[in-house]
Amino acid sequence: MSEKARTIETARRTLREWPDSEKPREKLLSHGATKLTDVELVAILLRTGTKTKSSSRTAIDVARELLMSFDSSLSLLSMRDALELSSIAGIGNVKAITLSAAFEIGRRIQNAPASDTPLLNNPEAVHKFIMKDFAGEKREVFKVIALSTSGKVKRVKMMTEGTLSASLVDARAVFKFAILEDAASIIVVHNHPSGKLDPSKEDIQITKDLVYSGEFLDIPLHDHLIVGPTGYLSMKNAGYV
Repeated sequence: MSEKARTIETARRTLREWPDSEKPREKLLSHGATKLTDVELVAILLRTGTKTKSSSRTAIDVARELLMSFDSSLSLLSMRDALELSSIAGIGNVKAITLSAAFEIGRRIQNAPASDTPLLNNPEAVHKFIMKDFAGEKREVFKVIALSTSGKVKRVKMMTEGTLSASLVDARAVFKFAILEDAASIIVVHNHPSGKLDPSKEDIQITKDLVYSGEFLDIPLHDHLIVGPTGYLSMKNAGYV
C-alpha cells in the first residue's frame, strides 16, 4: 500500500481504530505531553468527534478545524469563553466547558505567585531542597534545576539515569531545557551511590562543559552538587565553577 493510500485509509478509520502509536492519549503516555501537537492536545480535551448520517469526524478532525478557526493559535482559542466555544459546530456545551476549564487552569498556574518556591542561593539550600529526590537511589541520576532571576526554583528535571558508576550528560540537552523554561541560571545535581563525594574526571569535565556553554548562552551554571547518603560536595566551593 502506498503512503498516500495508507493516509487515506487511516483518515477513514475512527480514532479507536488507529494504531496505538498514533492515538493522542497513548502517545502522551508513551512519550510525554511535550511530544504532542496542539491539535492532539486539544483532541484529548474534546475526547470524542462527531457523527451524522452522512459523515463522521474524529476528535483530531474537530480539534484541527477548531484551531484553524482561530488561525491555528492556542492563545487565540484560549481567549474565547465557554458560551462562544459551545456555539461552534462540533463543540457543544460539554466540550466547551472542558476547554474553558483547561485554559483557565493554565492561566492560574501562569499567574500563581512564586513566593512559596525555595530560594537556592547557597549549596546547603540546594542540598536541603533536592536530597529527598535521591534517597535510596542505587544508580547515578543527573538533575537540572532551572532558576528564575531571583534564584528561585522554576522547575526540576531529571536528564539522565546512569549505571551504578556512570551517567552521561549532554550539555545541549541541559541548556535546551533551560531555554524552554526561560531559566536565568541553572544548578545541576547528581549523586554518587557509593557515598564517595570526590569528583571524577568525568564530573570535572562535565562541569567545565556546562560552565562554558552557560557563558556562551548567558545562562550561567551556579553550581554542580555531588550528593551522597551522608552529605554533598559543591563543585563551586571546590573551585570548578
